[in-house]
Amino acid sequence: MIDKNNFIGMSGFIWWVGVIEQRVDPLAMGRCKVRIFGYNIEDLSILPTDDLPWAMVMQPTTSAATSGVGTTPLGLVEGSRS
Repeated sequence: MIDKNNFIGMSGFIWWVGVIEQRVDPLAMGRCKVRIFGYNIEDLSILPTDDLPWAMVMQPTTSAATSGVGTTPLGLVEGSRS
């Protein structure tokens, strides 16, 4: 029998893609505020960036994931898609 409790995609884990809107984490834990495509409304007057939850990063943070930026120790920037 396969244990599905700690398997990615099972027991509440949800994959998503979004755009980083804020990366200054007050707790310095490497978190970002991300607007999730198809889940969070795009209208900033209805859902401002400050109201987005903090997200943990799964892609390498040495990559901005934005065309023309390349690899840098600065990592993700506002507008990066993750």
